[in-house]
Amino acid sequence: MFNIPRIAIRSTALSVAFALLATNIPAQAAPATTQDLSTLTNGSETSQVQEALPESDVLKPAQLEAAPPVTGDGNPGATMGQGLKKMSQTANLSEASLKEAQQEVKAAQDGKDVAVSAHEFDSALSDATEHSKEKVTSGAAAVAISPTGSGVLGMDVSGWQPIVDWDGEYSKGARFAYIKATEGDSYASPSFSNQYVGSTEAGMMRGGYHFAIPTLESTGAEQARYFIANGGGWSADGRTLPGLLDIEYNPYSQLGDMCYDLSPAQMRAWIQSFVDEYRRITGRYPAVYSTANWWNTCTGNSTLFNYLPLHLASYSSTPGAMPSGWTNYDIWQYTDDGPFSGDSNVFNGTLSDLRNFVTVPTYKPKGAPATATMTFRDVPTSHPFYKEITWLANAGISTGWADRTYRPDESNSRAAMAAFLYRLSGSPAYTPPAKSRFKDVPTSHPFYKEISWLAATGITTGWADGTFRPDENISRAAMGAFLYRLAGSPSYAPTASSAFKDVPTSHPFYKEISWLASSQITTGWSDGTFRAEDAISRAAMAAFIYRYSRIA
Repeated sequence: MFNIPRIAIRSTALSVAFALLATNIPAQAAPATTQDLSTLTNGSETSQVQEALPESDVLKPAQLEAAPPVTGDGNPGATMGQGLKKMSQTANLSEASLKEAQQEVKAAQDGKDVAVSAHEFDSALSDATEHSKEKVTSGAAAVAISPTGSGVLGMDVSGWQPIVDWDGEYSKGARFAYIKATEGDSYASPSFSNQYVGSTEAGMMRGGYHFAIPTLESTGAEQARYFIANGGGWSADGRTLPGLLDIEYNPYSQLGDMCYDLSPAQMRAWIQSFVDEYRRITGRYPAVYSTANWWNTCTGNSTLFNYLPLHLASYSSTPGAMPSGWTNYDIWQYTDDGPFSGDSNVFNGTLSDLRNFVTVPTYKPKGAPATATMTFRDVPTSHPFYKEITWLANAGISTGWADRTYRPDESNSRAAMAAFLYRLSGSPAYTPPAKSRFKDVPTSHPFYKEISWLAATGITTGWADGTFRPDENISRAAMGAFLYRLAGSPSYAPTASSAFKDVPTSHPFYKEISWLASSQITTGWSDGTFRAEDAISRAAMAAFIYRYSRIA
């Protein structure tokens, strides 16, 4: 897979390893003080444990660099679970891997491959050894967290672990490894190739992960392509894990809040863009790594992605709550505190199940909902939008009528559309105002909350006369405008000539309709028209929303 000489790989690993040792990682953490270590036995493992580090060592965004790394700058960047870690645990090594790193860097020093004094080397080695022994606890010394139940153990590493004793990790039980390949759209880990080859030779199933930097300037599709081009692809060889999208707390102060200053709608659109592009190129969906808190906050409790395998981050003796949409996890990252280098994980199943996860592109996630069973008696399987209408119903966006009909050819009222978009957004927590902003929508209206939410989010402004006109049919043009605004009004420059012969560039919703077409949410009619002023049918509405959820 990689045409890189092993000697070059080893040289890169050594240079990165020494850089980490010599810079006294973690740079921003409080210096470790000498403490008496207690040797505790945890099963067959013996671990060194010490008192908790001072609270100032707990990771805050400013404790990494202010901005993401760039390839070649010597900064390994963020790692899986970065927002959950203390800085000292970012460079966590198992005892065996620490010894190998010490031996290889010392050998390089003895051979004068690294130009530092013996004093500087010994000092750096001592610091790295001390940091690797630091076990994050709350108070008195304690054994590392162990996962409950059964499963297959694994690990994940990044550039913070440039030298790993892979045979030693395998002998301790690790059977799979996720390895950081890329971050954002400008950083490829120099340690990836060496780690990928090493884990392969040790007999592990392995794959790459991408630390996402979701912004409006760098799309999900762009980062998916960058990830795949730098080792994050997938092949049905029985050894390669599906690529992993690591999307979590923003660790960089320059990029805004924990959600990178994106709205839930913008975040969902970014994730969808990454997922769709990854699948288009590789033929299978990626897995997604996150925490329940980040996911629920930053995607607005989205349930739209539970068809993806879930790699849950939860540093506890039990996995705890799942992110919205999933009922279970496929992989659980349960600690950054050993037994393995980097972070320790467990796959939810047998070794045979893990092989199925690795090999089968249609693998069904453990936490995915049961196969959809809701059908409508007026929507046969031969209906051109059967898939989209069935998806809409099973996503809870529309349940149809009490007589088990969907009425696909009927039009949609503006009030019903407000309800559909509110549910599509995950039914976010929202308290409507005590007084309606629209004079024709009383607080007693059955969709008062949803209409008020639509206005509060800027998706609708209503009419100039202060009305919303809830019972009017929504036009195809207005539907395009609503979806464009739901997506966060993304930066988009419409073409100079219209894609539809009945939508002139002077149309008030020309930009929104053009965006709808460029996003493949609509193709228009076979005669080259869009029919902007026509009322959109319930069947076409289902198709628009289905495509929006996967493409916008």
